[in-house]
Amino acid sequence: MKLFQRIFATFCAVIVCAIFVASFSFWLVQNTLAENQFNQRRTIETTLMGSIISAFKTRGDNGAREILTEWKDSPVSSAVYVIQGDEKKDILNRYIDNYTIERARLFAANNPHSNLVRIEYDRFGEEYLFFIKGWDNRQAQRLPSPLLIPGLPLAPIWHEFIILSFIIIVGLLMAYILAGNITKPIRILGNGMDRVANGELETRISQQVDDRDDELSHLAIQFDKMAEKLEKLVAKERHLLHHVSHEMRSPLARMQAIVGLIQAQPQKQEQYLKRLEGELTRMDTLVGELLTLSRLETSNMALEKESLKLLPFLGNLVEDNQSIAQKNGQTVALSVDGKIPKNTTILANESYLYRAFDNVIRNAVNYSPEGSTILINIGQDHKHWIIDVTDNGPGVDEMQLPHIFTAFYRADSSANKPGTGLGLALTQHIIEQHCGKIIAENIKPNGLRMRFILPKKKTGSKTEKSAN
Repeated sequence: MKLFQRIFATFCAVIVCAIFVASFSFWLVQNTLAENQFNQRRTIETTLMGSIISAFKTRGDNGAREILTEWKDSPVSSAVYVIQGDEKKDILNRYIDNYTIERARLFAANNPHSNLVRIEYDRFGEEYLFFIKGWDNRQAQRLPSPLLIPGLPLAPIWHEFIILSFIIIVGLLMAYILAGNITKPIRILGNGMDRVANGELETRISQQVDDRDDELSHLAIQFDKMAEKLEKLVAKERHLLHHVSHEMRSPLARMQAIVGLIQAQPQKQEQYLKRLEGELTRMDTLVGELLTLSRLETSNMALEKESLKLLPFLGNLVEDNQSIAQKNGQTVALSVDGKIPKNTTILANESYLYRAFDNVIRNAVNYSPEGSTILINIGQDHKHWIIDVTDNGPGVDEMQLPHIFTAFYRADSSANKPGTGLGLALTQHIIEQHCGKIIAENIKPNGLRMRFILPKKKTGSKTEKSAN
């Protein structure tokens, strides 16, 4: 059974049960009220008739007539009759049919102690019949129904049936509308999922349910966010696949050409083997960086981190890159704010963090002119360590600056430089894994500054280790 049918059936069952309970409650209340009114009226009637009989016994029919006259304004008195002798007439000359009188006399003869019908005699021996009209009615009559349709010439039971049928029809209509209102966004969500499953990642559904503000509309918004993230992820994967194919094709083509040269010129085999080794090394580096980038992007586990002394760590970086810089007549210098303690530590994964800084410093060395200085400056604010790597190179075009952390993106200034285009993408992911961020900005008159912002290690924090 479909969800709409289940909801509709549930609403129908609830409405039918509600109508049944309401009808039963109404019937029970009506019967209870009628029973109470009947008992109260019957008590007053028997009391009045007892008073009339007592007055009759003491003062004759004049006494009975006086009591009835005193109660003439009460609706109860209209139900108490006193029939005089053989004339079969009420002492107040109220109409009563002979059949009722005969039945009452017969009942009184058979039930001489009844308080509803009595036969008494005056002092002259004349018979008087005292009775309450409707003495033979032992059950309370139902009160007039309020469910009456004015001007409809039908019995009250038909009025009630018509109104009850109308209520059921309206209830079923409301159940249909409510069931449709609940299942409509679910159907929209299901159709959206089908479209996404078929590859239509641009599908969005929140605008189709923007007329409501409930959990289902919030679910539609979350679906749109999921579809948007999925679309970006797939686009990113396609972008990566495209560039990987492009980057792989070039070294493979060169290696294929080298193999052909070796076959054509075996006397230069050693020379060509060195070139082949260089291409293999380049491809190995590319594959390694791709694997690292993929691991950082797809892993939901945090890096394994431990306390790391910041100044010795940066000192080792400077020392390791100094030899490369010296080949270009450059210098890598470390500048430390005097307020920073020598035993400063951060929570980090040393190997990954080393790789992030090393990528940036090597880029600075590659793009800086001969005789320049690459400056590494360490500062701080209240919550962060701020590490700037500044070079004297040409910088990056301002329009291209926001994209340099994208995998395989290479700015115009790097067109003739070796590299895979993955270094800064790796660096950004590594820094983000350390709860920090990296910012690139041009400086005047020339040069590029890469700013690393890393959180300070909280006092008393424990070594953070988790599986990578």
